[in-house]
Parts: sequence; structure tokens; C-alpha cells
Amino acid sequence: MQGFDRILFVMEPGQEPAWALARAGAFAANVQADLTLLMVAERPAATAELDQAQVEAAIRDQCLATMQGALAALAQPIEAECLVAFGRPHIEIIRTVLRGGHDLVIKAAEPQGGGLRARWLGSRDMHLLRKCPCPVWLLKPDGRQPYRRILATVDFTPGADEDAETEGLNRRILDLASALALAEFAELHVAHVWEAPATGFLHHWAGGVWTTDTTVDELRYVEQTRNQHVLGVDGLIKALAERIGPEGLEYLKPRSHLQRGSAIEEIPALAVELDVDLIVMGTVGRGGIPGLLIGNTAETILDRCDRAVLAVKPPSFETPVSLGD
Repeated sequence: MQGFDRILFVMEPGQEPAWALARAGAFAANVQADLTLLMVAERPAATAELDQAQVEAAIRDQCLATMQGALAALAQPIEAECLVAFGRPHIEIIRTVLRGGHDLVIKAAEPQGGGLRARWLGSRDMHLLRKCPCPVWLLKPDGRQPYRRILATVDFTPGADEDAETEGLNRRILDLASALALAEFAELHVAHVWEAPATGFLHHWAGGVWTTDTTVDELRYVEQTRNQHVLGVDGLIKALAERIGPEGLEYLKPRSHLQRGSAIEEIPALAVELDVDLIVMGTVGRGGIPGLLIGNTAETILDRCDRAVLAVKPPSFETPVSLGD
């Protein structure tokens, strides 16, 4: 099962999200992981009196003082390493992940129109979700603590020889969701959206003519299709049970939800119906399209859900960001 050893919490310059830092600190303590704080500042220009190195040193000292002060102000103080980087936020966050071997990034979601409204382009959170090699957990300011319900979304095609990428991604989603649910003492819900694509196109040969009176055939086809998806979800949960053990399974009692229709409609509706606190979703969509979170489907889901999100990459994902100089 997925565990956490090194967690990176990102603080925005000029903001004091004490609630988010407290959230990250409590979670790190709960899972016994090391916590690192990072603040990324814009690279300064030299002045008439100071060269660039001196300006950077002054800004670094100010950022370190801000992070250390935020740690000291917590009701339950925590120990954490504090780092400062200069450059584009998502690039420097990812470089810090690569250097430090962090297995989870936590940050407060950017305030965009009153909700978790990740934009396709121009959003720092969006860039991070797209390119960060480890899972990214975006927190909501009005979220419950601890969480009560976590929703894991899985995707597969019944009857097809699923590639290792899809299997690995589903496994990571469920492992992360179950680890969080156990740490938060939360309910675990597993969602899968399915469709019967041939509905409306079925016909059969009768009396020498094609007939469209296929109600019985369509009902049978839909039921068979649904049963295949049920078996698929049951198989994923059974495999999860083998990884977390009988005690973990007994506590979690994962609840599965098979929603027929469009993921754009069904996932947000289910999140509202269940009143979930966090959605755990993959960043590769059906059809092998890399970076689901840059597509209209996932952007719309996040736009409509208005919930905290934990974005998970497939096992073979390689970030396009390099350590650089």
C-alpha cells in the first residue's frame, strides 16, 4: 500500500495559510513522514546599492523567517525543514521534488473565482498538476478536518487487455485513497463511470428485414455491460484488500458506485450527493491521452466539483522539468 516518507508543503509568498500548514503538519505527523516547507520567490533584479546575490539573500532571509514564524505560531508546533527557491513556482516546486525525493506535494489551492477552478493555461496549480512527478494534493480553505469521505475515481475498459499503465494508475489511485482514508479515519468511496455505447444502434434481422424493435436486446446488452463493469470494480477492490490486509479492509469497507453516463456530469453529481471532502483522480484519461487534467473533461470536473483534489500520475510518468543549473 502507498505510504508517505517525505512530504513537501508549498507556501505562497505574501500569504499566510495557517490552516493549510496545520493540515499538512497534522497529516505528516499522522503518517510519520518528514515535512519540508518551500517558498518560491520571483528572481530579483540587482539595485544600485545591492547586487543580485545580496538581494536574493535578503529575500531568502525574509522567506525563511516567514515560514519559521508560521511553524512557531501553530497550536501544535511541528518540526520541518524550510527551503527557499527563486524562479517560476511550478518549476521550482518540481525541482525540489526531484532533488529531495518527495512522494507528496501539499498546497492550498489558488483562489480562482471562489472555487477550485483550475484553468487550462496560465494557472500555477494547473502546471503543477500536469507536470509534477509525485501526487499533488490541493487543499480547500473550507474543508473539514479530518476528512469524512474520500472519493477515488477509477477507469478501465471491460474485456480489453488493460495495459500496465492503466492497471498501475488504478492501483496508485486506490492505494493513495485508502492510505488517506485510514490516516483521516474517513469513509472510502470508489467511483467508476460507465456507458453502453451501442445503445440505440442495436437491430436484428427478422422476416427478411432489419427491425429496430430491439427493446429486449438493448436491455440485455445494457445489463451485460453493467455487469462487466461491476466485475471490474469488484476486482480492483479485491486486489486492494490483498494489499491493505483484512484489518484495513474491515475498517474501510470501501463502497463502490457505478454511474452510467458522462464523467463530466456523474463525478461532480456523486461528489455532491456523497458530500465528499477529497477526490482522488488520475491524470491520464481513457484512450491513453496523456495529462487528463489539461483536457476539457477533467477541467470541467474540477470546475464543477469544488472539492479538494489529489492528482495521481501513472507509474511511467516522467516530468518534462529537469533540474537545470
